[in-house]
Amino acid sequence: MKIFSLTLLIVMMISATTFAAEIPPPIISVSGEGIVEAQPDRATISVGVLTRAKNPSEVQAANAKAATSVINSIVALGIERKKISTGNYNFNPVYRHTDNGKRILDGYEATNSVTVIVDDLNLVGKVIDAALNHGANQVNSLNFGLRNKTAYQDEALRLAVLDAKRKAEIAVSALGKSIVGVRSVSIGSNSVSAPRNYKMSRAMAEDAAVGYETPIESGTLTCSANVHVEFEISR
Repeated sequence: MKIFSLTLLIVMMISATTFAAEIPPPIISVSGEGIVEAQPDRATISVGVLTRAKNPSEVQAANAKAATSVINSIVALGIERKKISTGNYNFNPVYRHTDNGKRILDGYEATNSVTVIVDDLNLVGKVIDAALNHGANQVNSLNFGLRNKTAYQDEALRLAVLDAKRKAEIAVSALGKSIVGVRSVSIGSNSVSAPRNYKMSRAMAEDAAVGYETPIESGTLTCSANVHVEFEISR
């Protein structure tokens, strides 16, 4: 009987120890943010060519000629042809309304977009001016970016994790506890925000057309990352 009681006691002690060992340590959940600023080293410019004529063949020929002139003027600045592309070609009839409200065909119009990737930011204004002086009559957009944004995003993520750890250490220390491990890590948004998406005004386009160089300031890009971390803490 004594042997049975002793055996039962040992089994209960082992079970209690195992149960206690299986209870995970308490956790603290924190969020962290990392921000890195970077100077842009690439610009993407989109200009438009709009032509109008009385018949389809004329408008298509005029648009093709203008687009070719725009591309050649950009290449003359030292931009590689592989960094120039065309797209968003549209061809539509143009109508006008008479005094009595009747709609009549008034010709045709064609639009074509030329997109340029510029890695020398000193050429951005010159590219815009050259395009506007050689057939482009619209500046659709100008966006600044990074050729290798991964390195900046990785650094922002590292800073976000350190920020989460710092917050957790402050809170845990105030409670008289310590961090003993990491339960989980969730990576949230990781983005690069541009300082500005330029839209050229009519006045700027007119200045470029008469020989004034278009002033462009690239500003600063912001790379940000967010994480959520669950730290295990001492009991």
